Amino acid sequence: MSSEVLSRDTLAEHRGAVWDYLSPSRLSLWMRCPLAFKFRYIDGIRTPPSENLFLGKQVHDGLEFFYRHRQAGVRLSREEVSGHIARHWSTAAEQEQMEFRKPDASDKLKAKCQLLVACYLDEFAGTDEKVIGVESAMEATLVDPATGDRLGLPMVGVSDLLLETDDGPVLVDFKTAARGGEPIEQQHEIQLACYASLFRKLTGDLEGGLEVRSLVKTKQPRIEVHRYERRSHRHMARLFAVIREYLRAIELGEFNYRPGFNCMFCDQRQRCTEWVPGPGTKQPT
Repeated sequence: MSSEVLSRDTLAEHRGAVWDYLSPSRLSLWMRCPLAFKFRYIDGIRTPPSENLFLGKQVHDGLEFFYRHRQAGVRLSREEVSGHIARHWSTAAEQEQMEFRKPDASDKLKAKCQLLVACYLDEFAGTDEKVIGVESAMEATLVDPATGDRLGLPMVGVSDLLLETDDGPVLVDFKTAARGGEPIEQQHEIQLACYASLFRKLTGDLEGGLEVRSLVKTKQPRIEVHRYERRSHRHMARLFAVIREYLRAIELGEFNYRPGFNCMFCDQRQRCTEWVPGPGTKQPT
């Protein structure tokens, strides 16, 4: 399978069994909790997103709307982007089967989304960033760069934003965060290495760097930009070590429980409380 840029619709058609493809989001969920991964990707159990996750998706949609116009040479105002968010909010909530906790929660969350995006645009709309890719869905055959081994399935992923800079192309990922501060480097390492690996396979070039732009959901929103160096040999070696471990676990059907801090944000945690490991034991339904 060759490397290529895919449309969002084409990427959506790739949704399937775990052996169909690997993605940064699948790998990330498996790293957090293999059991939650099993419920979602093996058993096919899907739940409506949390309000925070839905907010993040709509922030991404607003920024995509802005940057697609920027790439075409059109500069939108913050009011135009805010209007786009408002027009699509109800449809998106219906498609996601959102369950808001309170009657006014949807309107409050929409206002927060508009405020976050407006804060971002106040900082970046007036810059002269050269946009060369927006929500670029990429696919590439998984080949370990250290050994040349083909690992039997493709990786697919979506780069939020690709910018041309004096240092070369920079891959940008948008995040919404409850609190700010300098993240430790390992926090985003695997995801960023996945994007860099896809970009390299696709273009044959090295990325100039990577950025995480966090829209921080404090009472007075703020934007934090964290810049990371081009991925090195050690980054790629660690990424493919994790990928090989993931593939072994999938092949063996090992999906163990990893209780911890992340359970607070997991939509599968009620099922996990019923899970018991071992053959012949009752499994949650």
